[in-house]
Amino acid sequence: MNRPNNSNRATSARTSDDADVSAVEKADVEIGATIAEKRDHPAAKAAAEASEIGDQGPLYVISAGLFIAGLVTRDRRVTMSGISMIAAVGLTDVTKRIAKRLVRRTRPHVFLDSGRYETDAGGSKQKPEQSFPSGHTACSVAAARALSRQFPGPGAAAGVAATAIGISRIAKAAHWPLDVLAGGAIGLASEAITARLVELLNPKINRLLDSFDDLQRSPATRGYYWMKRIVIG
Repeated sequence: MNRPNNSNRATSARTSDDADVSAVEKADVEIGATIAEKRDHPAAKAAAEASEIGDQGPLYVISAGLFIAGLVTRDRRVTMSGISMIAAVGLTDVTKRIAKRLVRRTRPHVFLDSGRYETDAGGSKQKPEQSFPSGHTACSVAAARALSRQFPGPGAAAGVAATAIGISRIAKAAHWPLDVLAGGAIGLASEAITARLVELLNPKINRLLDSFDDLQRSPATRGYYWMKRIVIG
């Protein structure tokens, strides 16, 4: 699939000469390329920078922070949200890595810069050929859904943010629209699985958390921490 030299031609002309590409894929490339052509706009660049919070690394940190905050404040809902988010992002992270090893698809920026578009089974170790699926979208959707189970309001806001992250990945020329949709589906499916697992393990988790609360409340533990503050400062 080659990009025409004349940038004023309609985007549809880029894909119309490739009989091996399905109509859905052609439409996907057309829409994605049209959106990504504005990738150098300041707003698109700002959105792309902000979207990095949807990567698995920052989401692990946020989830762990919620978990720790819940333990310190003894707020069981916050603690469980942290646990659920860690589990959801973890499974999503693993799933999207497997998908990237199974599917090789060039990213939009490769198509826009060099006119090369390829997709095939087998995956690739090269980042420019790991467009499918969108990991940022997958992980942010999973985290948002997990958060919404304990906190519907903030979860809904996180869902809106996850949608914005997906759109920004298209605008950045990092992913095609179908990559983003697939990422969202992976995030929702992975979260549904981990939510069920957390539900099954909930009695054991609560017993562990109860034990931790008892430890925090014990006089010996409080004395230890007071001595630590006096000695260490």
